[in-house]
Amino acid sequence: MPTSNDMQKVLDIQDKNIIFEDHCISYGIHKQKKCKFIDCTLTYIPTECKKCQTSNKAYTIIKNGTQTSRITFPMTGIYPTYLRVKKQRFKCKACEATFTAETPIVKEHCFISNFIKAEILMKSADARSIKSLSEETNVSHATIQRIINEKAKEYRPYYHSLPENLSFDEFKYGEGQMAFEYINVVSGTIVDILESKDTRTIKNHFRSRYSQKQRSQVKTITTDMNASYVSFIPELFPNADIIIDRFHFVQLVNRSMNKTRVKVMNRLRTSNGEDQKKYRRLKRFWKKLLKKESAVSYTAYQYFPLFGQRLEAAIISEMLAYDSELKETYRVYQALLKAVEHNDSKQLGQLLDQSTSPELSGYMKTSLKTLRAHFPHIQNTFYYPYNNGKIEGINNKIKVLNRVAYGYRNFIHYKNRIILHFNLKPVRNKLNTIEKGGECTAA
Repeated sequence: MPTSNDMQKVLDIQDKNIIFEDHCISYGIHKQKKCKFIDCTLTYIPTECKKCQTSNKAYTIIKNGTQTSRITFPMTGIYPTYLRVKKQRFKCKACEATFTAETPIVKEHCFISNFIKAEILMKSADARSIKSLSEETNVSHATIQRIINEKAKEYRPYYHSLPENLSFDEFKYGEGQMAFEYINVVSGTIVDILESKDTRTIKNHFRSRYSQKQRSQVKTITTDMNASYVSFIPELFPNADIIIDRFHFVQLVNRSMNKTRVKVMNRLRTSNGEDQKKYRRLKRFWKKLLKKESAVSYTAYQYFPLFGQRLEAAIISEMLAYDSELKETYRVYQALLKAVEHNDSKQLGQLLDQSTSPELSGYMKTSLKTLRAHFPHIQNTFYYPYNNGKIEGINNKIKVLNRVAYGYRNFIHYKNRIILHFNLKPVRNKLNTIEKGGECTAA
């Protein structure tokens, strides 16, 4: 049978005051579930009274019976595991007070072990629902959320300073509600998350949390083409350059090009056989028209359904010949992509000013009008190395958290989960790397 020392190693218990005896493991029913119970005794000789701090000399403190506590422990095997600890009670002759023996594996007046709390925090770094964490750790949903909320307090911003380079964006939560977040664009660290993205909330937040001097030290702010952000940034951050991320620029013209293709395609949806053929081609090979011209093949022959053995460039030219509006829009689209690819802000400015052809689609004209309005800020994307890539990646992970949880009704709970996810994930990955390195070394 296992000795006390063996059980301590199996359960990772470092407290030598906890003693296990033979036949300490038994099975029973708790909360209508079959469980595993591990019995042990916690006893030691205290050095002083917990209440009056009187030193334990000449038997000032005596033993006064025991008290059994059922402590939730990490699952060992396939059954929920509980540690039944028979804690020694003590009585002080000096103050007549009584107290119970303590152990570092669990806090005073608590019946959930610190091992369980650590397991909850480490697993909360993954994109998992509270329900799945509850089932694995054998504690309630409310307990898990309380542990997450308590830990998240350690990562609350102190609003002492702002990074020199910020990035703004928003994400959806709840029933169509939008939250605002801003991060350090260099490190990718979340600075804070606000419950609403309206201008009034954001302006009140920055004015109340940060002084004018702190806000004046911000040099750049990377954002999308949200007009409300562009309107209040100069007011809050007088020395900051606004950077319109090139991803949103490309996304805007890409959508305009695709809408133009759909418009022309639907125009060809007639009873005429030749038009039907053109319609099917435009519908099937829509990605070819959105592809960058520099990535199109001009030398390799391939077989394309509805076309036969052709060059990729040839089938694009044939589809563009179906409609002059589609052809002109494609020409402007490719010119814009080329200017961005080569970081040519001068060429981009000329394209935005000159692209007024009557054959250009209305979708692209609207996009060009938007780009002309934001052109001074779009130019900054060519001069600075910053973009919205990190904050967009953060938003994708935030959406995954929301999806696996089937939504959050309480924004504070959602925010705390996000904060822990992004702060504990690197720590967990580092620990896993160290453990794997140790195993490799041992091998």
